[in-house]
Amino acid sequence: MTPIERLAGLAAKPELLVAGLMTGTSVDGLDIAICRIRSALDAMPELVLGRTVDLPPDLRRRLLGLKDDGVPALARADLELGRFQAAAVAELLAESGLGPLELVGSHGQTAYHEHRVTTLQIGEPACLAQILDCPVVSDFRRADVAAGGAGAPLVPIFDDLFLRDPSATVMALNIGGIANFTVLPKDGGPPIALDCGPGNMIVDGLVRRMTNGRLSYDADGTFAANRRIDHDLLNELADHPALRAPPPRSLGREEFGDHFVDRLLERKAPATDADWAELIATATAFTAEALARTYQAHVAAEATVDRILVSGGGVHNPTLLRAIELRLPDISVVSTSAIGLDPDFKEAIAFASFAVLGLIAPPIDTTRITGAKYPVRLGRLTLP
Repeated sequence: MTPIERLAGLAAKPELLVAGLMTGTSVDGLDIAICRIRSALDAMPELVLGRTVDLPPDLRRRLLGLKDDGVPALARADLELGRFQAAAVAELLAESGLGPLELVGSHGQTAYHEHRVTTLQIGEPACLAQILDCPVVSDFRRADVAAGGAGAPLVPIFDDLFLRDPSATVMALNIGGIANFTVLPKDGGPPIALDCGPGNMIVDGLVRRMTNGRLSYDADGTFAANRRIDHDLLNELADHPALRAPPPRSLGREEFGDHFVDRLLERKAPATDADWAELIATATAFTAEALARTYQAHVAAEATVDRILVSGGGVHNPTLLRAIELRLPDISVVSTSAIGLDPDFKEAIAFASFAVLGLIAPPIDTTRITGAKYPVRLGRLTLP
């Protein structure tokens, strides 16, 4: 079968079995979502099986150090991550009896992102295509940047397709390493979407340092719960220059990664367990404060949100969710599970959908989301 015949066969199918892969800014694991997706994209994708696979510690360390380690290390990590992804998906398929896959959508790991200048995601797609014997769509951000866009966030495209509610204005809020939202007006108006600030990234960094790497996140928001917040520090953090930038806005480790945590610890060095807990509580409040300020600055004048649908790791932090409710008291805050969408795999499901979009749909207008100058076809195709 020729490549053209294979792709024509996929386009003719009403439904496809697709894997979506996501490693986010937290660099803590690979999310795999095996989905059934209608080619017409007229219904929410069905998550058949989801799994998060921990990244090997050595690989994680290399990925976190990519910015400073030079081109040879970057090239090696690209192939190493691609092989790891391919092996992880193959193992999941073998265990579950699912397959064969017809398509894969892989976001890859962001090695570097500079707003509206350049972006680089790694995780060689040829490894996936060869091992899984199916086409792979990857490298979704670069076409948008080439068109003058920010390259992120892209998940608002998924939100606009599947999360609109004609009876309510919805904010789809994803709290991963970075927090981003999509506001979907109930009148059918265009989405309002941007990265609104840090998600779990700063808190995770503080917890790792407090516990010397024994813990990597604040489980259930326990460290931050019922702790004093340093409001002077909170206001200082919330005035970060990156958070004053107008939409389109994309953020990452470059703004709120390890170097940010290092400076924060220099600014407010904790001496006791109580000091650490206060700093974690303040960082947790910072995520909520950045969201609330972004909403007031860039959304409230255009739309009044009725409901926030939360996904990502932050959905499991009740202390953070209470902080959001405190700052946006007139808005209902619930998990995306309330509408049948698994909050832990939403982004992986989205990139599975984008693989289908890349093959079957026309170019996508991301002007209101990323600032691209014209519609673009997101993703590059790799054939087995």
